[in-house]
Amino acid sequence: PGRGGRLPAWARRPWAAAPLVVAVLVAAALLPLPQSVTAFPSGPGTWVDGVLNDVYQWAVANRDSSPVFIYGFNYLSVLLGSAVVWIGVLLEALTWPGVMVLGLLASWRAAGWRAMLVVLAAFAVFGVTGLWDAAMTTLALITASVAMALVVGLPLGIAAGRSDRVERALRPVLDFMQVMPAFAYLMPMLLLFGIGNPAAAVATAVYALPPAVRITSMALRNVDAGAVEAATSLGSTGLQTLLKVRLPMARRTILLGVNQTIMLGVSMVVIASVIGAGGLGDAIYQALSKVDIGGALEAGLAIVMLAIAMDRVTCNSAEGAATARRSPWLRAGGYVLAAAAVAGAAALRIDDWPQQLRLYISGPVNRFNDAFADLVGGYTTALGDGTVVWVLDPLRALLTQSPWWLVVLAAAVLGRLFAGWRAAITGAVALVLVGLMGRWASAMDTLSQVLVAAVAVLVLGVAIGIVMSRSDRFAIVLRPALDAMQTLPPFVYLIPAVVLFSVGRVPALVAALVFALPPVIRLVNDGIRGVPQNTVEAASVMGSTPGQLLAKVELPLARSSLLLAVNQAIMLILSMVVIGALVGGGALGYGVVFGLKQNEFGLGLTSGLAIVCLGILLDRLTQGRKNNA
Repeated sequence: PGRGGRLPAWARRPWAAAPLVVAVLVAAALLPLPQSVTAFPSGPGTWVDGVLNDVYQWAVANRDSSPVFIYGFNYLSVLLGSAVVWIGVLLEALTWPGVMVLGLLASWRAAGWRAMLVVLAAFAVFGVTGLWDAAMTTLALITASVAMALVVGLPLGIAAGRSDRVERALRPVLDFMQVMPAFAYLMPMLLLFGIGNPAAAVATAVYALPPAVRITSMALRNVDAGAVEAATSLGSTGLQTLLKVRLPMARRTILLGVNQTIMLGVSMVVIASVIGAGGLGDAIYQALSKVDIGGALEAGLAIVMLAIAMDRVTCNSAEGAATARRSPWLRAGGYVLAAAAVAGAAALRIDDWPQQLRLYISGPVNRFNDAFADLVGGYTTALGDGTVVWVLDPLRALLTQSPWWLVVLAAAVLGRLFAGWRAAITGAVALVLVGLMGRWASAMDTLSQVLVAAVAVLVLGVAIGIVMSRSDRFAIVLRPALDAMQTLPPFVYLIPAVVLFSVGRVPALVAALVFALPPVIRLVNDGIRGVPQNTVEAASVMGSTPGQLLAKVELPLARSSLLLAVNQAIMLILSMVVIGALVGGGALGYGVVFGLKQNEFGLGLTSGLAIVCLGILLDRLTQGRKNNA
């Protein structure tokens, strides 16, 4: 800052200086510099790969002899594996009619009859697609993972909500966990627990943990201080105040945290199919690897219905509690009928879903996909090839052919312009770490894909968000579509992208664009609608046109929401572009997948850590100076 605490003009307007940084990179990329000058030295990366592969080989060789595993991770692995197996055995013993009856009763009791109908539709989809067993495997894994996340997360959230010191200690850890893309969790779990359900359960629980902690802490801190003071003045102890005042008053918000934990668990357990989780995620992965669009659509539809059903049950729990209080006799009758139905189904051993109720949609879908490809394949292929040749390849060449030290310097300069010295240092260190791990070229490839998708998402998201803020009718129509899009697990977006563009980097970008679009639209809409109405009226009275009102009043005053939209878009795109490696996206995502499949632990872990470093770099750059003039 200059005199009077004001920032210099060049720092207050960083977008004006950013093109100069890009121009320097372009000039450096065009110069005929030798590869020894431009490429990051390969020696450190080779050494890191060797060390990590040695660590993995030691873990495999000593998993049954080292005290670290015998008295630590193996116990946890057996416990989690057994929990998943027990839940699966219970679901199998109940048979499909028993599971349906219990599920419908539990959803009615917890969330009301509307949620019960959604659960019924989900069970029907599991059956008619022939994926009942896979769905039960996924359900067992989600149950065990979410239970573990809540057992750890809720007490931590309560502690953070009652203590500023605990909250400050947990904040950087939770920030780091939420910056990490889902794929980055897989390799450490593979090292500690091997391939299978225990590793998938721990990865899912850790990935789903942050919202349980954050939202519980926020809920307790937002409890009315007057109610807490009244309870304390009446002689309540700290524990009594917590149990009888704070938690009951924060119940609705805490349930939102439970909902978010479950939804993250659903998305992660699908990704965890790469390390042997099985279930619906494995069905999608196997279908996509064979370009079986029909099979992928069946599994994707089952996952979507599972996610929607769990979302509706956890979101509408208050309605179910009110229904139960109003109708105690109906509740008792439901319990009796459920017990009778479950006992009858288990006794008769009605194991298999009736074949006459099975719908085979994969064949017609594949035939439609072939016909659709013949009809529009030429256009989509031309669009995809044009995107690769004219956009993706030049940007990747710009980043990979520029001297690595110049790219690091450019990241530091941009960090200084947009977010200050701390972000500049953090970004530069993150990129240097990527190079030291030997993943510079792959990271630049991933970064080029993220930047292209981010520009497209922001252009579309800001435009649609502005229209949504201008029209209440359009907002009412669009809001349910945005809700549905944000409920879908990331894997599902790959299916229509592959239908349109086959495999490669372009379908990964398209899936990332659609995945990141809803939060950008919501944030832009909320930001513009949150501008004080008296300010808008004053500008209108002064003769501002609608365009001037938008450009000079509403968008500047919605700056914090727009910055958050940029941040969220880039972070979501990064996570989705990495998942796009499953359909040919390549780069760092391919390193993780290949390392998992071929036991190349060094390649997989360094690729995952490089993703984390890119996430930290982009997160710090896009948070910006929120308090700047």
